[in-house]
Amino acid sequence: MLSFPFFWHGLRSRVPAEDRLGRFRKVLDQAKIDYLPGSPDLALLSLPPSMPPLRPIRVQAQRFCFPLAGAVRIALLEGGFHAGRDTREFTGDDAVWIHSWAPEALVAPLDLALSLADQKRRGLLELPSLRTAIVVLTSLEDSPLADHHRDLLWRAFGVPVFEQLRGWDGTVIARECEVHDGLHIDESAAILHLHGDELLATQFTAPGDPIIRARTGLTGKIVTGPCECGAETPRLRGLAPVRVKAASATA
Repeated sequence: MLSFPFFWHGLRSRVPAEDRLGRFRKVLDQAKIDYLPGSPDLALLSLPPSMPPLRPIRVQAQRFCFPLAGAVRIALLEGGFHAGRDTREFTGDDAVWIHSWAPEALVAPLDLALSLADQKRRGLLELPSLRTAIVVLTSLEDSPLADHHRDLLWRAFGVPVFEQLRGWDGTVIARECEVHDGLHIDESAAILHLHGDELLATQFTAPGDPIIRARTGLTGKIVTGPCECGAETPRLRGLAPVRVKAASATA
């Protein structure tokens, strides 16, 4: 099995405690919620769950963090990211030119990635340059990447699959590393908590009204121990719709 060094160095250590508390304070101040000095985290955790945003939110384009080291030609099949020297965005009609770019890696939302895998298995798509990885973009608004999705993508393309979870504004809030043992939470973008079986999300990046302890409809496990990649950031494991977990528990 090939081993790749991890590329996104921001995952190597936790966000300093004073920075996290500062973000707690910022969210509470923005929402005009009182809290005791020095304990904004306790005030936030005491708040009841809220509903997710009713309308789509989008922020400025963000930097895309590829999970493997080295220069790789990347085809972005989704907007909202900065395209660099080795990265090119293909959306809408531009996608017909993807073969000429000869990408070594693809970045695509889950539904599009699965559609491409289906086309590949039926002989309708040839992309011999794809030899490095596929990064699947999932969202709090939709289903996470399931094991059978990974199997389909692997059988179709034969390259490692990485998941990156986005918040309601499109910002990536958790990323999978090469160890494939959960999604590392970007603590500069969001705070994630479990309320019973449901994951709640507080986002720092969404403009306008703050998103505080919003219900996601997802369940999973938050792991705080160090990852084998060397990162100490908390990570998400076993993300699934709450209803799926409830159904399997009663089966």
